[in-house]
Amino acid sequence: MKKPISIPRLKKKSLDLYSELIKLRAFKEGKLYCYTCDAPLKLNTSNCQLGHYLSRGAYPGLTFHSDNSRVQCYRCNVHLHGATIEFRERLINEIGITEVEKLESSRHISIKWTRSDFHIIIDLYCKEIKSLK
Repeated sequence: MKKPISIPRLKKKSLDLYSELIKLRAFKEGKLYCYTCDAPLKLNTSNCQLGHYLSRGAYPGLTFHSDNSRVQCYRCNVHLHGATIEFRERLINEIGITEVEKLESSRHISIKWTRSDFHIIIDLYCKEIKSLK
């Protein structure tokens, strides 16, 4: 009998697919620039990263939240720790202060991910990535 894939491995696969999906969406929309500094980016490079306004380490419940995720360059995402002040200002301009405050107020939501959840996420992201390629 085959051993089931561990939840941490499923989470990593889900995050990898989510990252690829967000980057592909930006590419298809002609917006493959760092969200916080406007640096041009290239797909499939270490400089093209998935950034989170509210960090996924501190707020794991928002890891896959579409309003919380944008494409960032390595400098902004890693060296500037997400450039959160600029990220917030741009989010307000993009989705409005009400939505940003809603996101911020939901930052402490706790989600207990199951294998089934991750399998659903993986299937969903794989289908959407396939449709974008």
